[in-house]
Amino acid sequence: MSLENLLADVREFVAETGMTDGFQACGVKWMGLLLSQSAKSNTSCSVIDPVIGLVLQGAKSARFGNHQVRYGAGDIIVIGQSLPIFSSVIDATPSQPYIAVYVGLDMQTLRDVFSDMGGGRSELTTTALETGKAEEEIVEAIARLFRLRRDPMEEQVLGEACLREVYFRVLRSRYSSALRQTILADSKANQIARAIAHIRQEYRSTIKAEHLASIAGMSASVFYETFKSVTANSPLQYQKDLRLLDAHQLLQQTNASVSEVAREVGYESAAQFSREFSRKFGAPPKTFAN
Repeated sequence: MSLENLLADVREFVAETGMTDGFQACGVKWMGLLLSQSAKSNTSCSVIDPVIGLVLQGAKSARFGNHQVRYGAGDIIVIGQSLPIFSSVIDATPSQPYIAVYVGLDMQTLRDVFSDMGGGRSELTTTALETGKAEEEIVEAIARLFRLRRDPMEEQVLGEACLREVYFRVLRSRYSSALRQTILADSKANQIARAIAHIRQEYRSTIKAEHLASIAGMSASVFYETFKSVTANSPLQYQKDLRLLDAHQLLQQTNASVSEVAREVGYESAAQFSREFSRKFGAPPKTFAN
């Protein structure tokens, strides 16, 4: 099935459900759609967990750490680590919205597929986000998984097999490095994942770099270089990004003042918070308040 055929199938689903801007599950386990009807000057932000995505229409610009990427119709996005991502839709209209389909990672199934393929040794550490033109086999596998939404019995009986095919196609593609490193227990990326989990839990508190290195089982220097290679961020900046994401949401969802939000997410200085927030989002915190 071509990208155009899959897009037509997705448009049918959107029309049936009355889906508007946002993310929505599509009736198939591990699968969902993201839709945006207009290009936006403001930056959206969230922590994206490991996932496989395929853009069907429109385009988006995204930043993680010191990397800037753009992905549009026909591009695959493979994320192997939890990343704070700041993004903007740059090509979308009400008649031709930005549409992307996402397949979550069932790690046990992913490991089983990798094992059936013969496994492999740990590779060189690469960045946790890979993107580029999707191979036809990947598009076809994702299309087959999406079609299962029409028949709950088919989804129940064939869902795991179709999900395995998606994983298999991606693992055989040139965008497999991020996934392979996530699977391999002895990979440096998996060691970094342990440190990331700790940062995500304790990001509002003071975190010492040597403690993170110890959690990852690395020396301080090796940990720093590996962390930056995987996430395109230093450990400190990764923590700051989590704080700023949290602050962005608090400003919009609560009546707390800027100084109160700054303290809540772990900043001792409201002035420093305002400076860093403005650099990240292009506008001062008060712009986003409530």
